[in-house]
Amino acid sequence: MNEDQIRISEFKKALRQYASEGVVDLDKNYQYKFNFQIHRYEDVLRNSRLAAPPNRWSYHRICFVTHGGGELITGIYKFKARKNTLFVIPSRVISSSKNWAADTRGFVLLFNIEFFLENNFSHHFISNKKLLTSSIQPYLHLPEEQAEEVTRIFESILLEKKLNDSRNNELIALKILELLNLGERLFEQSQDLATTLPLADIIKQFVDLLDIHYSKEHSVKFYADQLSLHPNHLNALIKKHTGISAKESIQNRILLEVKHLLHSTKLPIKQISNQMGFNDPNYFTTFFKRSENQSPVNYRSNLG
Repeated sequence: MNEDQIRISEFKKALRQYASEGVVDLDKNYQYKFNFQIHRYEDVLRNSRLAAPPNRWSYHRICFVTHGGGELITGIYKFKARKNTLFVIPSRVISSSKNWAADTRGFVLLFNIEFFLENNFSHHFISNKKLLTSSIQPYLHLPEEQAEEVTRIFESILLEKKLNDSRNNELIALKILELLNLGERLFEQSQDLATTLPLADIIKQFVDLLDIHYSKEHSVKFYADQLSLHPNHLNALIKKHTGISAKESIQNRILLEVKHLLHSTKLPIKQISNQMGFNDPNYFTTFFKRSENQSPVNYRSNLG
C-alpha cells in the first residue's frame, strides 16, 4: 500500500472503530497527522460504499462530485450530492454520509490553517472566507462550464502533489486559494450572501443554542424566544435554508445524543430519558420509535 492508501484505510478504520461514540472525533482517533491531503472520491470509496457515521475534524474539507453521488448531512443541512456538486465541510462541523453510488467519482481536499502558515501565507487569506463558516448552505450544483473550471483546479492540485519540487507546497497553497476564491464567488452568485448573511447569523445562533440546550429544551418556542423571533418564522427560516425545520433539527440533535448514550453507556433507558429532558419514559420511547422504527431497548440489543 502507498501512503495515500494507508491514510484512507486508517480513516475508514477510525470511523468503524469509534462509531459507537456517537460522533467520531477524528482529531483524537485518526493517528496520521497532516496539514494537507487530496484524494479522488473513487479511491476513498473503493471496495466499499462507505457510510460515514457522524464525525468531526479540525480540517476544512472541500469536496466535488463529478459523477454518481450520495446523501450527506453537514451541520444542520441535509442534501444529496450528485453530478457536479461542490460542497464544503468546515472545520469541526459534524457531518455524515451514506448511500454512495457505485460510480461516484470526484475529489476530496483537506487542509488546515497551519498549511498556509508554514508556506508563508497569512491566516487572513482563509480566515475571512464565508464558505468556510458553518452557517451558510454548504453545497452548490454547478453548471457544466463552472464544473470544468473547478475540476481543472482540483486536477492541478493533484498534479502538484505528485511532483517532487521545493516549491510544491507553496504552489498547492496558491491553487487552494484559487479554489477558495472561485468557490466564494460561486456561492455568492448562487446565494446572494450579502443579503443572506444576517440569516446565516441567525442560523449560527440557533445551532449554538441547540448545542447548549438540546437536552432540556425541546420546543421551537424556547429557541425562537432566545432569537426574538416567532416560532413559525424560525421554523420557516430553518426549513427554507437547510431543508429541515427547526423542530426536526432539535429532534435530530436529541436523537444523536441518545444513540451515543445507547452505544457507549449502560445507563438504564429511564435514566437516558430523564437526562434528555423527557419526564415520561413512555413518551421518550414513542419519540425514539417514530424516528428509528424500533424501541431504544431493541436498538441497543441490536448493536451486538
